[in-house]
Amino acid sequence: PSVPLYKAASAGGITPRRVVGVTFDGNGSPPTVGSVGYVVVPFNGTIDQWHIVANASGSTVVDVWKAAGVVPTDANRIAGTEKPTLSAAQLSSDTSLSTWSTLAVAAGDVFGFELESVTTCTRVTVEVRISETT
Repeated sequence: PSVPLYKAASAGGITPRRVVGVTFDGNGSPPTVGSVGYVVVPFNGTIDQWHIVANASGSTVVDVWKAAGVVPTDANRIAGTEKPTLSAAQLSSDTSLSTWSTLAVAAGDVFGFELESVTTCTRVTVEVRISETT
């Protein structure tokens, strides 16, 4: 998986957002279920939404893990029942996150994204968006 990390522009009192996520690419076939991508977050903030997008309409579920300063495992899952999910679609998002176990992010936290299932899609990108705090 590849890992994009970028900062949204801020202007006039708008809270800057950052995005962390991974892309699962099966090179023309559905990516391997059980694949995990990791990213270290170098800032503090609060998770406020997730987005998932695929190259074709299909179905996929990605679990999100987070641990402080160590590589997370399945035991560190935070997504609750609102895992990033596509269901016969190309694009999905959630801003509620009411079942996530934690939304707080600290510099040095490590995110893990596990591809739990996928059909039809051959490239899937999942992101969590984080309102940055100083």
